[in-house]
Amino acid sequence: MASCASSSAPAADAGRPLPEDEDIYTGVAYSLSLGNPEEAIRALEEAQRRDPDSLRTKQLLVDVLLIAGQLDEARSWLDEILQKDPDNQDALYSLALVESAQGRSAEQKELLSRILELNPKNDRAQAALGEVILREKKFAAAEKAFDESLEQNPSNLVALIGKGNAQLRQGKAGDAAQTLTLAVDAQPDYPFTYADRSRAFADGGKIKEADEDLSRAIELMPDFAWNYYDRGKLRANAGRTTAALEDLNTALRMDPSISLAYFYRARIYDGMENVEAAYADYKKAQSMNPTYRYIHLPIAILEYKREAWSAAASGFIRAAEVEKNEYAYHLLTALCYKKAGNEKQASDYLGKILGSLPRENLFYHMARYYMQPTSDIFILQQINAEKNRIQRARMLFYMAAQYTLQNKSSLALKYFAEAAGEETRGHIENRLAAWDQKKIEGK
Repeated sequence: MASCASSSAPAADAGRPLPEDEDIYTGVAYSLSLGNPEEAIRALEEAQRRDPDSLRTKQLLVDVLLIAGQLDEARSWLDEILQKDPDNQDALYSLALVESAQGRSAEQKELLSRILELNPKNDRAQAALGEVILREKKFAAAEKAFDESLEQNPSNLVALIGKGNAQLRQGKAGDAAQTLTLAVDAQPDYPFTYADRSRAFADGGKIKEADEDLSRAIELMPDFAWNYYDRGKLRANAGRTTAALEDLNTALRMDPSISLAYFYRARIYDGMENVEAAYADYKKAQSMNPTYRYIHLPIAILEYKREAWSAAASGFIRAAEVEKNEYAYHLLTALCYKKAGNEKQASDYLGKILGSLPRENLFYHMARYYMQPTSDIFILQQINAEKNRIQRARMLFYMAAQYTLQNKSSLALKYFAEAAGEETRGHIENRLAAWDQKKIEGK
């Protein structure tokens, strides 16, 4: 047995030869450590031909085939094992892995349930069942399944990570952090436990700890792009834009398919008023994920800044379809039509949506003014009478924009300055007012 792996010419020719003095199982581990599952498969197939009844060889061959992603071949060997031993729990578990990898959750769940019927204390199967339930978004039930696994084996890493994620999705960030700390302690060199715990820390407001965990994950696995993306997103949300940009750039160099990395980088560029860079990244993200509905608004804002009025109007219309109770998008659509010189199109659009606006709301009165902006006396009275200071300041943006169209620059500047103040921070009118104010002032 000592030389059977190395005596096979195809196995030796395929890469570095196996050590002469090791048995087939040690040789397989050696091949896998070199990242060469194909050589391990060939060695195991040769061993199986020499000893066709060896269950250990067949099961190990299945494990290596799974690592290599050769699912159909693994299924074929598992079928052979289960024909002879239908209650073989290892084979049933491996077949459940195949079903999972091929997207057959119902079949996976059935196999795991069968294992637990045979052995209710099988912690591996219980943890895997918890993962299935977690994918079904039954978070409390998943947590219970992971707890049952941990009762049998408190250090089951799959169960610890799964339980932490189930707790996180139930809004229990503190509990999740504690559970995932147990996972970190169980396997301190496994990078994904740190990445998962960082999310729990972040949700619990512990940004420094979350950043440290992601940095540790990167140290352990420096070629994994998603950890750079996660840290970049974390740092962007914390206002650390330079460090965030570095991480997002790194993530995209490693894996240009991460569409959300373009989205977050665009947000940073947008905040820096780098309009063209932000626009390019948002459009890239949109092309990669065209079903993401919330990207229409930031693109529409940038189209506004680029003075692409027709495209901006279309973007605000799509944004209004997503957020039906945000009436500002209707006024912004009309404003874009006005800026493009299409007063009639603006009036027609507002006439079409006017009935959807609450009559007691200032947006309704502003829409009527925009339809016929001949006299501003009534609308100014309505604005001045408004007790909600935020609402009042938001309306001043639309007044300033109309005054700009009427070449009343002094009035426009006055109202843009008020609309860009602290009271409207976080509202779309704040950003556009500051932009238009700078344009008038020539900054």
